Amino acid sequence: MRKRFGWFIVFLMIGPRLYAKADMPAGVSTDTPTMHVEQQPVATDLSVYRIHPVIDGSVIGVAALGALLPLIYEPKIIKKNCPCDSGNVNWFDRPVIQYHSPVARTAGDITVGLAIAVPPLLDGMDLGFKDQAFKEDFVVYAEVLAVDSAISNAFRYTIQRPRPDAYRVSPMSSQPGEFTSFYSGHVASTFAALSAASMTYNLRYGPHVWPWLITAGVGLGEGATRILAGRHFYTDVVAGMAAGTAIGIGIPYLHERNKHSTVSITPQISPDSAQLVFQRSF
Repeated sequence: MRKRFGWFIVFLMIGPRLYAKADMPAGVSTDTPTMHVEQQPVATDLSVYRIHPVIDGSVIGVAALGALLPLIYEPKIIKKNCPCDSGNVNWFDRPVIQYHSPVARTAGDITVGLAIAVPPLLDGMDLGFKDQAFKEDFVVYAEVLAVDSAISNAFRYTIQRPRPDAYRVSPMSSQPGEFTSFYSGHVASTFAALSAASMTYNLRYGPHVWPWLITAGVGLGEGATRILAGRHFYTDVVAGMAAGTAIGIGIPYLHERNKHSTVSITPQISPDSAQLVFQRSF
């Protein structure tokens, strides 16, 4: 967990490309029927977030302390020890006790590190690390990761659920970190980071499905590694997915610069083709 906390303090945001606001193509009549639907805004410049330095700085600072302090005082907070009775584990989670893959554990550590580190690196390479839009992205991303870690630790150090390994190893473990299973911080951080990156990409460049497919694919892979490594139960992983996704979407949404834009979807039919033309307004 200490390594994961270090990751979220250091790294941040997503890499995109320049996006031009679409104009109505010539030849489309103004009498052509259109359909208006609500849509996430696409900024005409590169800035997609509104930052309040005092508020956001305070949130990041408090959340970072909430993430760090439980790690520092872990032996004083967690007083549980084993032997642990596998009969107390629900039927759905119980099969995970048999899993213990060091390879999966290493793969999971690498995956969460890359999921956190790569998006801000790409964003900085694209926008420029000194660009104002990148700085705004960085603040939002940092806030996502700080809040995600603080909430995750609040659950893990309050519930103090034994990890699957605690039911399997002999002699039984008495390490405090073996009682922080619910919910999975690795999985939550992966989904939070990539969901925030997907939000940023869609706000800047318009609706795209592929960032969310990457988020789901990498996140599910991370969840699988934590289960196969014997570090988390199924329910720990599912809860981590839900919490990380909610935070990764919610915080960028609260910072969104333009929340009220529309898109016109206009059918264009010719003898040779049929297509839909998109026009965005802000």
